Amino acid sequence: MHFSIPETEVRSGENGSTYVAYNIHVNGVLHCRVRYSQLLGLHEQIKKEYGSNVVPAFPPKKIFTLTPAEVEQRREQLEKYMQAATMVVLSGFKLDTILL
Repeated sequence: MHFSIPETEVRSGENGSTYVAYNIHVNGVLHCRVRYSQLLGLHEQIKKEYGSNVVPAFPPKKIFTLTPAEVEQRREQLEKYMQAATMVVLSGFKLDTILL
């Protein structure tokens, strides 16, 4: 299973504000569009399940609005994070399967 984030989109929220959506592809096919905060929530769940010592570092939150260059840098960091986190989750799943 291969996760990638090949692109981002600027979208409008319910209150009219804008945010960056990260287009998550699984095996080359668009699976969903998510916000940074949703990926951060996923990271927190993975840390609880597998322990913070085995989960890769998550790209830090920024206080100010991101420039286009910063959005691209975060996209790359999130893509690397998703690929590394996938390995942690799949490794844990295989280990549980072997132990049972």
